[in-house]
Amino acid sequence: HSPGVQPADLEEVVQKGVKTVVIGRGMSEALQVPASTVDYLKKNGIEVLVLQTEKAVAEYNALAARGALVGGVFHSTC
Repeated sequence: HSPGVQPADLEEVVQKGVKTVVIGRGMSEALQVPASTVDYLKKNGIEVLVLQTEKAVAEYNALAARGALVGGVFHSTC
């Protein structure tokens, strides 16, 4: 859970050309998302949403249904 989601964990998603990345932090939001990870995405012109996993999945699905170029990483436990 710490150090959490690192920029290297998102390289493949970024290379796909997404405009938004949704990060699910787990059911109890135990997974950390450091500022360096958020900064990495923003510097690549990508909007980032960091949410509790159930909310992250709902947001991802809503964006995808609208045809948005969205990627996601979801921590399913904790």
